[in-house]
Amino acid sequence: MARENNFLLGRGERLTEPVEVPSGGGDKNPPYDFNNARTRVAQRLAVVGGAMRAMPRDACPRGEAVAILTMHPRYISKSDFPNELLIAAGVRAVGSRSRAITPEQWGVQLHPVRAVTEEIFIAGPRDSFTRWAAQVGAWTEQTRGARHLPHVEDLAAFTASEKLRSIPADRDEVLLEVVLHNADDEAIVEAFEAYAERRGARPLMGRLRRVQGLGFVPVRVAAETVGELAAFTFVRVARGMPSLRPCEPAVLRVMGGFPVNLPTEGPIDDEVRAVVFDGGLPKSERARLAPWVTYVEPDGIGPAVPQYEAHGLSVTAALAFGPLSKAGRLPRPLCHIDHVRILDDGTGTSPSDLECVDALDRILGFLDAHPAEYGYANISVGPNIAVADDEVTLWTASLDERFAHGAVLATIAAGNDGELDAESGSNRVQPPADGVNVLAVGASHRAGAAWQRAAYSCVGPGRSPGVVKPDGVAFGGSDEEPFMVLGPGLRARGVQGTSFASPFALRNALSARVQIGRDLAPLTARALLIHRADPAKHPQPHVGWGRFESDSSMLVTCDDDEAVVVFQGELPVKEHLRAPIPLPRVALAGKVTLSATLLIAPEVDPGYPGVYTRSGLEVSFRPHRDKFKRYDDGSTSAHPKTDSFFSASHLYGVPEYETREDGHKWEPVLRSSRTFLAKSLKEPCFDIYYHHRSKGTAAAEQLPIPYALVVSVKAPKVADLYNQVVRAYANILVPMRPCVRIPLSA
Repeated sequence: MARENNFLLGRGERLTEPVEVPSGGGDKNPPYDFNNARTRVAQRLAVVGGAMRAMPRDACPRGEAVAILTMHPRYISKSDFPNELLIAAGVRAVGSRSRAITPEQWGVQLHPVRAVTEEIFIAGPRDSFTRWAAQVGAWTEQTRGARHLPHVEDLAAFTASEKLRSIPADRDEVLLEVVLHNADDEAIVEAFEAYAERRGARPLMGRLRRVQGLGFVPVRVAAETVGELAAFTFVRVARGMPSLRPCEPAVLRVMGGFPVNLPTEGPIDDEVRAVVFDGGLPKSERARLAPWVTYVEPDGIGPAVPQYEAHGLSVTAALAFGPLSKAGRLPRPLCHIDHVRILDDGTGTSPSDLECVDALDRILGFLDAHPAEYGYANISVGPNIAVADDEVTLWTASLDERFAHGAVLATIAAGNDGELDAESGSNRVQPPADGVNVLAVGASHRAGAAWQRAAYSCVGPGRSPGVVKPDGVAFGGSDEEPFMVLGPGLRARGVQGTSFASPFALRNALSARVQIGRDLAPLTARALLIHRADPAKHPQPHVGWGRFESDSSMLVTCDDDEAVVVFQGELPVKEHLRAPIPLPRVALAGKVTLSATLLIAPEVDPGYPGVYTRSGLEVSFRPHRDKFKRYDDGSTSAHPKTDSFFSASHLYGVPEYETREDGHKWEPVLRSSRTFLAKSLKEPCFDIYYHHRSKGTAAAEQLPIPYALVVSVKAPKVADLYNQVVRAYANILVPMRPCVRIPLSA
């Protein structure tokens, strides 16, 4: 059978069933004995208490202060979160961040030199810290919360100097983005406003934005007063207000443009709508594009800027028509596109310099006003800063919050600073491309073979969770081969940048959705793109999972010796979901390669970057139904033996990357591939367990979460594998036949 008739096999979820699998684990040997741990904590609390007494009274609203409790790296799971200890001490957790440390002791013989741990920001009355310091020396192992003392590595004051990031040094007055803990508490916010004003600062409280307990507020302050401002105890971080990214790298070698003609028909699929947030469209082009593109201007936005409109036209054209290669008629757009202008003449100018806040407000305002209207979105603008491992930006937190649960596939340009300093991390992906619920897209320098990462394309890793960033790359243009897009006056022009790779990747996802129809959810379209991405032996930090497939036919079909099965559904609460891997009923010959991609779109806790995702996945792979583990007492395991598949080494790619001991369990995207002898496989399956947390600790309430799983089985010595799988599961799996065929030119 020709590949063009070997369609993806859907309804894999019909094969799944819930199963009960006993949990493992047990007690750990603590790094410190109880008496030593108690002494260490008491000594540190005495120092913390002294620092708190020296703080200005108005820096401590209601007499409260914030300190840092550092957990030992072996005690950072949700079950190890020291809730009882905090309650006993009369304090509360208000946030956390990750940091790599070398603890004084490990408690085990085999250990790394350094490891990532969790620093918990704890807040409470200064008297509570003083009382805790006075009483902890008398605690016994039976005292409530005392069991956590051997798990504590350090306790320290939270000083102003460690809160300062990227403060401009070339001006007398600076505009800061100040991030507050406990921003849902109006008393704390009002206290900060008064504290700042008494020190001559001007907090722009009308621009305060809150996300999950964090408050982001712009503050104008004299450069010499920045440290004093950061001394307010509930300030988490104070950084220079970022600007928006430049529109695109300059094309050094301009390719001659060529004339093009617009299509004569409307979109291929009238049901699907995509939205682009960008710089607008030139007036001369709005009427021309009206059959496929609706132009939207938010209320209150200032006049448009031609440079931004040109960028917006290029981004929209990349989504509508893809890269152009020759003169003639453009392909039909796959769906209708709404272009929302978010940039105006105040963008990038002083004294406005609040462009990042304004642009994000327009995006969020539109998304909130149009819930459930769009399944696909593209954002090619964002703050001109690199991802930070210990902080989440307002852009990332706000968009991850809205794109949780996977109802929207949002592509985000990874950024064009890939040629900046690697040692400092200045070349890493830029927010909001570090989000866990978006598809971060970098750029390849060529559309065809022999491709590599475009030099300007920002690199990974991302923050953990979300370490594989960019998620992948798509053609974005280069000096050698510009990305030709529709320009003004119905002429193609050459551009380059991740700004154009991002909508091109979204177009590839839309090609699968338009062909297959409603049966392909946005979360599954994202999984399919990642599953089919080809790294071509390039480093994972450079290209993520690989270059996204741009051939619409290749995305939705299989080779004769391959079967690709799509699972879509919800993961149950507090039980495993068994997902069988469909194989023919007859014995296979040679070697079999199993590949799988599993996705969820979790809710997030931006105040806890190291434990950012509230949902995680544990997957056990069982290759052979008749092989069980035998224990020393002669009994056997309740379920077949497991083998590694989605391991941390597969996920992180580079062994030297420091990550949390349990970090891979909280990644929202898992992808791996392994080759087996056919005889070692018999009714293989994945047991998927979805776990939940809130602010780093066990969550009281847990709800099912949508998931997408794509599994490939490839057996080169079985020429008709696809047909064999189709016959074996004829009443269960359903070929996802295209409801429309997309012409090659589209």
